[in-house]
Amino acid sequence: MNILTPKFNWRGYAYGSISLCMIMKNEAKRLQRCLNSVRGLVNDIIICDTGSTDGSVEIARQNGCKVLSDPWQNDFSRPRNISISAAKSDWILILDPDEVILRRHHHALKELTLSKKFVAYQLTTRNYARNPHELNYRTLLHGLDPSGQFSGFVPSTKTRFFKNGLGIIFEGCWHELLDWYILRNKLLAAQAPIPIHHWANEMTQSSRKEKADFYIALGEKKVKEWPTCGQAWWELGVAEAIQGFRYRAARSLLKAFSLGFGSSQQYATLARIYNMNGDKEKGALAFEKAVCGIYPNLTHIEPRLKTLDRLIK
Repeated sequence: MNILTPKFNWRGYAYGSISLCMIMKNEAKRLQRCLNSVRGLVNDIIICDTGSTDGSVEIARQNGCKVLSDPWQNDFSRPRNISISAAKSDWILILDPDEVILRRHHHALKELTLSKKFVAYQLTTRNYARNPHELNYRTLLHGLDPSGQFSGFVPSTKTRFFKNGLGIIFEGCWHELLDWYILRNKLLAAQAPIPIHHWANEMTQSSRKEKADFYIALGEKKVKEWPTCGQAWWELGVAEAIQGFRYRAARSLLKAFSLGFGSSQQYATLARIYNMNGDKEKGALAFEKAVCGIYPNLTHIEPRLKTLDRLIK
């Protein structure tokens, strides 16, 4: 597979080289699609495998990837950082085997390597879904997703592209991020309008349940390691809610709020969980906090606005 990227742009400036770094376990069904999507974009591919038994390693090697092995140790950051440490290019792109980046966005990504200011870029993953009631669901304005199946997605924005050699690493055993290191070290970063495409529907119901159980265990590990991190408690609460442990989820989400993590939309999520538990009073209070946060001028936060009637007249 020819994965070499052109060296110069139309102005004659030399692009920086790009390494694609991934982790995987049993991704034989999706890996080739991901690798095809970066052909012509990256200079090399490093994959840290955590124990595949389905032929994923063979597919990777057939495509010219460098494959490292690190048995799974309940920590997503560990294999990701192993793959990063083996990268030799100027810049590093992070993808998962079940994701793709479209060819029409290759040029824009290469142009980022010419930056003299920013050393890291956040990209938005489009997690395609059918349920418009999911938190932060966005409807596509023109047509369907690249697979022709979905009319909307749930976005997730985080650092996926960064300059090599600055010591940037992933942190967190689950929902691992580069962003914590970047923020703590005050590195200059920006958002780039280059989407990454992900189809969560490809999991079967059995694999979805198995994955949910797996994530709850990792979420519990993460809050044990980072007990004062509100985001970690929120992630655990969401995993518990997905698995149907709604009382546990409510406790975890409240802990997240008490630690200063949460938005108005997230209070709406807590309200739904309370209502599903039959606790209508707490559900109403959580929903009220959500409304107050989203529309502060339309509620009793403003003493002079006793009712909504005055705004309608």
